[in-house]
Amino acid sequence: MGLHTSETDAGAATHERLARLAEEQAALRRVATVVASGAEPEEVFELVTEEAGKLLDASSAGMIRYEPDGESALVVGRWHGSDPLGMEVGTTVPVSGDTGVAHVLRTGRPVRVESFKGRRGWIAEEMNRLGFRGTVSAPITVGGRIWGAVIVATSGNEPMPPDTETRLSEFADLVALALASAAAKQELIESRARIVHAGDAARRRLERDLHDGAQQRLVSLALSLRVACDALDSSDPARGRELLEHARGELDHAIDELRELARGIHPAVLTERGLAAAVEVLCARSPVPVNAEVTSDRLTPALEAASYYVVSEALTNVARYSGASLAAITVSRAGDRVTVEISDDGCGGADPENGSGLRGLADRVEALDGRLHIHSPVGEGTRVRAEFFVA
Repeated sequence: MGLHTSETDAGAATHERLARLAEEQAALRRVATVVASGAEPEEVFELVTEEAGKLLDASSAGMIRYEPDGESALVVGRWHGSDPLGMEVGTTVPVSGDTGVAHVLRTGRPVRVESFKGRRGWIAEEMNRLGFRGTVSAPITVGGRIWGAVIVATSGNEPMPPDTETRLSEFADLVALALASAAAKQELIESRARIVHAGDAARRRLERDLHDGAQQRLVSLALSLRVACDALDSSDPARGRELLEHARGELDHAIDELRELARGIHPAVLTERGLAAAVEVLCARSPVPVNAEVTSDRLTPALEAASYYVVSEALTNVARYSGASLAAITVSRAGDRVTVEISDDGCGGADPENGSGLRGLADRVEALDGRLHIHSPVGEGTRVRAEFFVA
């Protein structure tokens, strides 16, 4: 009889564990679905605090974002059970003392506080005042940095189950995914805006160059030809020939200027002879001596164009800002990876966030699923490295 009771209890316990696991997976799926839909972070914060609080039988749940000063945090999510306890969204709290949020920031690991009695800090005092017994906090890590924490609190007499830290961390991971997704979406929006702005600026520059250069020469050429025709009609062939020679010179200048403009848009040598020849031309024009090594075979037109403009923009920056005495270029391919690297021995200190040229290069590279890396410590030169992946 006792054995039968034991088996019944074990079966009930197993059924309870399975039911709890199913409930937990359902909660995580609900949050994951919202994250995958591209919801705003605030919506994710609200859902995560509610799902975590209910699932873990907490009295209250909350989410905080650590401020840049490292000494305070902002409440960005809140849920409460039957009692309206906890700190309202928008509340700024100090990160100090012997509390869970302070431990998470220091250690980057989940932290359990069994009791706030005798603990120091404003949060501990406030939690005591509100009647909470203890908390479990899990870090939200975004891009290798502790962004914030998810916290569940209990006002009951019993401590939270031993696996609360692990279960809460799964919700924190989903928050991190939502934040990373939102950041990527915002970066894409900003990148598209920069590309549109760069395209508009390039078009205006092209219009200005055409107006001030080739167009003016062509207008002058038309006038010269008209005067030459008049001279020939008036039986002054010497004057007509002189004017025709002048017109030919104007035409030659106009052709040269148009070629220069076309080279800036897409150099003919790149299309006809490939990246190695185009890089060679760039090096020949550079006022700073350049050692170049291009070992890659012909690439797709898009990759060759992107690689060319990485080299061109980097060499322009070397000439204008670096004070370098020597630069080096390497273009190589290993398997499905093409690497373009430009380095110099100049003053360093290049900041891609404050320079439209480097930011524009990053947009061009990332548009082809590539990555641009810039290493430019002050006084140690600059290295620009672009990596592309090819099929």
